[in-house]
Amino acid sequence: MKQKTRAFSIKVKIIFPVSILILLVCIVMGVSAYRRIHDGMVSVGIEEAQMAAEIASDVIDGDLVGQLVPGCENTEGYQTLLAVMRDVQERFGIAYLYTLYTDGKSVYYGVDADNSALQNEVGVEYETSYEDLADTFSGEEYVEDYIDSSEYGDLVSVYEPIIDSTGNIVGILGCDYDASNIVEKLRSTLIQIILITIVCIVIAFVLLSLIVNRIMKSLRLVDSKIYELVHSEGDLTKKLEISTGDEMELIADNVNALLGHIQGIMLDIARNSSQLSDSTQNIVQNLSKVEMNITDVSATMEEMSASMEETSATLNDVDSNVGRIYETIDNISDSAQSGRSSSDEIMKKANEIHEDAVIAQKDAKEQAQKMAVAVNEKIEKSKAVEEISLLTENILSITEETNLLALNASIEAARAGEAGRGFAVVADEIGKLATSSAAAAVKIQQVSEAVVEAVDELAANAEMMLKFMDETAMSGYNKLLETSQSYRNDVGDMNSMMRSFANDSENVKDSVNHIKESISAINMSVSENVKGITNVTEVSVDLTGRMSDIGKEADNNSSVAQQLNAEVNKFKLQ
Repeated sequence: MKQKTRAFSIKVKIIFPVSILILLVCIVMGVSAYRRIHDGMVSVGIEEAQMAAEIASDVIDGDLVGQLVPGCENTEGYQTLLAVMRDVQERFGIAYLYTLYTDGKSVYYGVDADNSALQNEVGVEYETSYEDLADTFSGEEYVEDYIDSSEYGDLVSVYEPIIDSTGNIVGILGCDYDASNIVEKLRSTLIQIILITIVCIVIAFVLLSLIVNRIMKSLRLVDSKIYELVHSEGDLTKKLEISTGDEMELIADNVNALLGHIQGIMLDIARNSSQLSDSTQNIVQNLSKVEMNITDVSATMEEMSASMEETSATLNDVDSNVGRIYETIDNISDSAQSGRSSSDEIMKKANEIHEDAVIAQKDAKEQAQKMAVAVNEKIEKSKAVEEISLLTENILSITEETNLLALNASIEAARAGEAGRGFAVVADEIGKLATSSAAAAVKIQQVSEAVVEAVDELAANAEMMLKFMDETAMSGYNKLLETSQSYRNDVGDMNSMMRSFANDSENVKDSVNHIKESISAINMSVSENVKGITNVTEVSVDLTGRMSDIGKEADNNSSVAQQLNAEVNKFKLQ
């Protein structure tokens, strides 16, 4: 019975990729050959165009080209140039031949050798700009390195500078070489390469099919022999007899060696199947005893697990109590730290108060001394008022003497009669003035006495104020200093106590924390032990079940050994 493959056959798997590979190789070789031929023929066309342009530029008279102007088509020079250019165009296969000149801005046609109605007259503007041809007008040759296919045909353009007899560039020669024959040759070459590629592919495919068919014939022969071997009802004594002389014969020899190896294995299975059956019986008996021992171990481990769980619960309670103690001590430590910070602030403020009191006492003392000096100076200056009293007394004595003199003058004037009347008037006025001065002096004396009395009272008040500053104010500052010093000492003692309390609370906190960590570690260890005992108990229970399963499997193995022995007996081994 012939069987079909599940996917592609070996023939398809060989022919398809190899055909694709051959196709790709032929295409690559064809493209490469065409590119080399194309580049070579284009290079030949460019060289022919360059050669034709150079010949044409050599035979053209540069002096006549320099004389071309619009409207000179009927001149002898123009006709001479036209005849020469048409002769060159016809002999060298040039499609278009023309001269060009420029005014520095645009490019214009000179002599156009075209025989058709499209011939350009002198002065017609050229379609290419001056910037594109500036290098050629400067004396450089320009040759296109490709074939330009357009409505005017397949052309290779060359531009040669035209030089007159004086060596000046008077224009350029435009040569459009006809490369249509090259394009046609390239097209026919491409067709030939395509046909050769197709023929090579067909030949390669045919040869590949013949080779694959020969290989498949040998494979089918091996397949048929193996099929007979498989359906020979377990006869391992049959051998493949193939004498093709190639790899198929090697495959058949290897299959025969494999059959011999399988035959040896089956003989070993037949000998060991009985031993396997006896061994499984012994395993079943021993497993029953092990199962009983494991059950005892499982019961003991369950009791240990219950005891460890009680221990773990007790440690959890202890850990909870230590945790609450730790929280309380932590709060106390935080409060101590806060109190220490507050006492530090109070100590700082007490120092500031004491320093401010010292500075204030010093400033008050200096101000009191300055005030005492200033008041004493002012009192000394105010004593000058007493001199006013002395001066007023002198004025009064002077006014009395003046009155006496005025009186004596009046008496002498009266004795003199008419001659002393004027002197009497003066003496009378002097007397009046002396009386007024005496009255003013009296008033000044009264004012000076009031001023002296006021100055004496001011001096007495100043002495009282200075005494108050020296006794009362300074005494208050001294008490303030004593109080601030005592406050600072008290705060310093409290600060030392708070620091000591904070350090002690921190030490207690660390100790409780170590206790807490130790209890946690013990609790964790107990928990791990509980888990381990639980796992051992579970493993023991599971092991008991597995032992039971192993006993069942051993029974099954005994049955399998018997069945295996029966199956081996079906083969013909000798």
